[in-house]
Amino acid sequence: MTLNQSPPAAGHTAAASEPESDHALHRGLGVWSIVSMVAAGAAPLAVVSLTAPLVIALGGSITAPLLFAAAGVILLLFSVGFVTMSKHVRNAGAFYSYIQAGLGRVPGLGSATLALVSYYLLQVGLYAYVGLSFSGMLTRFFDISTPWWIWTAVAWIIVSWLGYRDIVLSAKVLIIALIAEVSAVMILNLSIFVQGGAEGFPAAALNPAGLLDGTPSIGLLFALFCFIGFEATAVFRNEARDPDRTIPRATYITVILVGGLYALSAFAIVMGAGASEALEIATNDTENMTPNLFIAYTGKVVHDLAQILLVTSTFACVLTFHNVLTRYQFTLGSMRVLPERLGAVNPKFRAPSFSSIVVTAITGASVLIVVFTGLHPVDQIYAWFSGTAILGLLTLMTLTSVAVIVYFRRKRGESVMKALVIPAIAALCIAGVIVVALVNITLVIGDPVAIWVLLPALVISFIVGGIMAVRMKRNRPEAYAQLHDEEK
Repeated sequence: MTLNQSPPAAGHTAAASEPESDHALHRGLGVWSIVSMVAAGAAPLAVVSLTAPLVIALGGSITAPLLFAAAGVILLLFSVGFVTMSKHVRNAGAFYSYIQAGLGRVPGLGSATLALVSYYLLQVGLYAYVGLSFSGMLTRFFDISTPWWIWTAVAWIIVSWLGYRDIVLSAKVLIIALIAEVSAVMILNLSIFVQGGAEGFPAAALNPAGLLDGTPSIGLLFALFCFIGFEATAVFRNEARDPDRTIPRATYITVILVGGLYALSAFAIVMGAGASEALEIATNDTENMTPNLFIAYTGKVVHDLAQILLVTSTFACVLTFHNVLTRYQFTLGSMRVLPERLGAVNPKFRAPSFSSIVVTAITGASVLIVVFTGLHPVDQIYAWFSGTAILGLLTLMTLTSVAVIVYFRRKRGESVMKALVIPAIAALCIAGVIVVALVNITLVIGDPVAIWVLLPALVISFIVGGIMAVRMKRNRPEAYAQLHDEEK
């Protein structure tokens, strides 16, 4: 395929100007297309099956529904500043574009490299997870034993093909995957509610006094982790039909729907297990808690179907973050921070196909390296890489909230609540979560060696981006000066 590789005009970038030429990105995404892609990246079925019991266990009480609700509120507060900023910085770079607009080019490009490294780490971890999930499914249902990396390779090929093409095709695939997994979750929830659970309505699960028991800060930490990726709504800005309306709506709808589903499902899990037994079961049999509830309340057929959908749920995550990475690189290429060819648009698919090829190559090489290390795909690769990535993304969220405050102190036009008060509360909340994560870092990442290798990698990635900005200012002052042209 021939790619449109012509560089953007001076003072004008492909990502910033939102072009409508024949070689512009395909603008086929509506609100619900973006919501479905981002929500699929949150993997609702995987959260309900694996993480919700973990939140109960680590939180030390049955108030997990309140913890998920609290996490949703924090992200809604963050979304206020995030969405407000999207109206003024019309750029698909999301985190780093907003940080650059508020805090300057050096921390902005530092955030860009931090975002790339974080998402790449998460993507490699997800590839390992989907491979083991599919291998495990074959063993469970057909007693066939296969190496996990074979199915990781299959997923990699399919994602690479979809990522190269029109974003609308990926959106259709993700809509189907999301509907299927949410349906499975709601069947479980409704079955538990209709049958009355093990001990009836668990009012204690909704009692705020229960948050005084156990370690709610750690429970909240892992509940918040389940929302990571929702910020990708802004990454698809250049492919939205009406970005100034679509992106804010998609952001709020995603947080509300995903948060509501998590809180409702956590309540159903407590109800299904029984208020007096839920904490003990979650602590001693975390992995099997939700699958056992599927068997008890929906039967083996739905249980088996949910296990299959758990694999497709993880695949949907991989596809979502491939597209996110592709568009991050595309925007950086359009702004001439990275090689300009990354900002090329495939005229046939109207997609950043070359950037997708680069993501395919980097993730493929990275997965190959970790395969040869002999690390366990979930207990080590996924746990280490995803835990590190989440810390990087939480840092970006905090910086974004601070950037919103600084930006609107210079540029008036928004209310004090949206431009100062709410972003300040969000920044404090997310910074507090980061502190809890660092204090409990062995729970987040696990292995001490991995901690000492991966955490410095995040810091180094931020520094490298800052150095790139300084070198760009010295060697390419015109391109450096244009970095702020996306502000409207």
